[in-house]
Amino acid sequence: MGLVLLGGLLLQPACSVKEDRIPCPCLLSLDFLCPEEEAVVDLMVTSAKGFVWKDTVDVARRRNGYSVPVPQTSLHIRAWAGDDGLASELGLEIPYGSDCPKVYMHDSDVRIEGEYFHETALLRKNHCVLTLTTEGEEKLSSALTLKGNVSGYDAWGLPLNGDFSFVLADGGLEEGYKAVLPRQTDASLMLEIDDGNGHNLVFAIGQYIVSSGYDWTSPDLEDVSVTLDYALTEVRVVIGEWESVFRYDVEI
Repeated sequence: MGLVLLGGLLLQPACSVKEDRIPCPCLLSLDFLCPEEEAVVDLMVTSAKGFVWKDTVDVARRRNGYSVPVPQTSLHIRAWAGDDGLASELGLEIPYGSDCPKVYMHDSDVRIEGEYFHETALLRKNHCVLTLTTEGEEKLSSALTLKGNVSGYDAWGLPLNGDFSFVLADGGLEEGYKAVLPRQTDASLMLEIDDGNGHNLVFAIGQYIVSSGYDWTSPDLEDVSVTLDYALTEVRVVIGEWESVFRYDVEI
């Protein structure tokens, strides 16, 4: 009788050791790809169920990758670099009167399953360096102001509606005036120039940029050079190797 019972017990282990591995954590492995080799990345991994992981990652010191244990669920991965400390859980808001940081961003939603998951965080260039130069005999006042309606990025890296205003920095004759712009959602960007006589000259610079073929929806934003020629009343927009010339109307 004892032998019969022992034989029955030997048939049971296959069921008794079965376990549900779905609740077990997963090792999330991240590789960071950023045009800036010395980039410091602000990482945030979150889930709708309340999981939050924050860290600051020095990419140069993480050539072999970065790993973090995460739950097996749907996660949002946010990796931003160059945000000048302005980013928060709510996104990045550009202070009124400042231009945009030279920010690079990666945002992705992933479904984590299994014991190991790999994601490549490709940080895209989400800023445009605008260089403005002038030609002609008329000397410009130092008060050149850009105004727009994108004031930063939301928590998912999408343009945030709000008032943007920045007085361009004068880099001298060779460098021209410079400003860093966030990704735009339309062609409403305006340039105001104080003529020194109590009038503002207003240029629809956003329309010129878009009309020249610039793509604000490109994953990586290109830089733009704009030349205003007072003598010929022309504006030249240069994007990479392409140049467009427009006649402009001045509103006073």
